[in-house]
Amino acid sequence: MRATQTLIVNLDRLQNLGADANLIIRLMRAADDIALANWGLGHFREPRPRLEGHVQAGARRYFIRLQCGHLTEAMRLLQEVTTNARLQILLGRCGTNCRGAFRRLMDCLPGGSRRREFEEWIQSIRNRLAFHYDRSLVDRALAKRSSRRSTVTRGTDLVLWRFGVADDIEDTIVCRLLWKISSSADLRAEADRRAIFGSDLCRDYLEFCREFAFRYVREHAAC
Repeated sequence: MRATQTLIVNLDRLQNLGADANLIIRLMRAADDIALANWGLGHFREPRPRLEGHVQAGARRYFIRLQCGHLTEAMRLLQEVTTNARLQILLGRCGTNCRGAFRRLMDCLPGGSRRREFEEWIQSIRNRLAFHYDRSLVDRALAKRSSRRSTVTRGTDLVLWRFGVADDIEDTIVCRLLWKISSSADLRAEADRRAIFGSDLCRDYLEFCREFAFRYVREHAAC
């Protein structure tokens, strides 16, 4: 059964806690953003009404871009946690799920066992595509696009409008130029593998943050 528990937070106490509380607030901001990006991706993975079908693939890629952007920024916050002795003590008091999620996230920091995948599959999207409309990437994708036909769709509602040509070019930018999936590989299977990698990291971040940040607030700033 779904339920919620709400803490009333004393902001004066948080302010007096200084840098530790500042970092916790930034971790919570990233958690809220990642949770919404995950929700949006899940929403557009579900079957949509027939008239919205042409929007679905592009919408999924949009939320994957958001995931990549928020994750890249959140990793910098996690690095701050690793150098904060007081927050490391707090982490040690958290449950096994929280600590396990944190360890998996640490594998994506510099020197970690999954750092290369993180840089190639997540960070590259944030740096080149998530919030950018790069001219050179569009030129390269246009030249590389195997199918020479695409679409533009208009509708009676704004949500039904979709520039399919932009979706197709973005798909080529992501899969062929940034993720470097070869033409001989199963494109969708390889793209899904990279997308799942990011989604799993999002879930790990939320698993970590929901206990870590909640515990900090409950112990130090709850009314």
